[in-house]
Amino acid sequence: MQTRTLLSFAAISLLAVGLKAQGGADNPQARPPVTKADLDIVKRAREILGSPAVWNRADTRQCPANEKTFSLYCALEKATDEVTGNFAHRGAAMQEARFVIDDITANRDYNHRLMDYNNDPTTTFADIQKVFDLLEARIAKRLKEEPAGGSGAAAAPSPASGSTTPRTPAARPRVTSTDLEILKRARALLDSEAKWNRADTQECPADAQTVSLFCAFDRAGIDVTGRFNNQAAAIQEARSLIGESAPNRDKYSARLTDYNNDPTVSFSDIQKLFQTIEDRLTKRMAEAAHGK
Repeated sequence: MQTRTLLSFAAISLLAVGLKAQGGADNPQARPPVTKADLDIVKRAREILGSPAVWNRADTRQCPANEKTFSLYCALEKATDEVTGNFAHRGAAMQEARFVIDDITANRDYNHRLMDYNNDPTTTFADIQKVFDLLEARIAKRLKEEPAGGSGAAAAPSPASGSTTPRTPAARPRVTSTDLEILKRARALLDSEAKWNRADTQECPADAQTVSLFCAFDRAGIDVTGRFNNQAAAIQEARSLIGESAPNRDKYSARLTDYNNDPTVSFSDIQKLFQTIEDRLTKRMAEAAHGK
């Protein structure tokens, strides 16, 4: 009996170690492997939360089957139930959505990322739609890069806000001639002070007569490639440069928006930023061409 008890204890201990190594069932940074079903979940969630009229701005993570309005969390839950019939709180689509929120809300003290971002009074319906854009792109990228049936054991891209673990910097995207075209188009869109929107909210209507720094990149991406990629090389280089050199960078939570809206930033500063980004992207392209 004693031997059997010791063996059982050892088995339980090994199981606990194994779960911990894999991220655990309720590890906030768990990163399960993605499948085609996860893309279907994101697309269905976007359909469910397809207009401001059906957006529940007071999420409690309780999602009744007969609900007529949906939070971000409940749209993903309902979509998962419809696509797979098996909702998991730490499923791949749910987790990647949390990581997207980590990336776009640095320094916000969220306890529950999906719920708190949904309920944040500064979050707009356009922001929710951008989460879906980034989430779909992120899952598609993982599907392309990870082998079928992969373990998904790669480290989560960023920890939850407020964690004591440092945020891991995202890998710098490869620079192409398209990125330089996007940058030049953004600069053309924001080529005079009269066109500069100094009160950015990251909402970028197609018919707007003025543009912020963020919206210049947004519209330029659409003009050049047909879609906006919030993680593309030019806009990421802009964030990096602001994070390195802006005098008030330590006060910024959303670098492009906060730099654009900073009263100490001049239109000349915006133009210098564009020029420095172009110089850096050109240099990176040249170094890549020579194998450096």
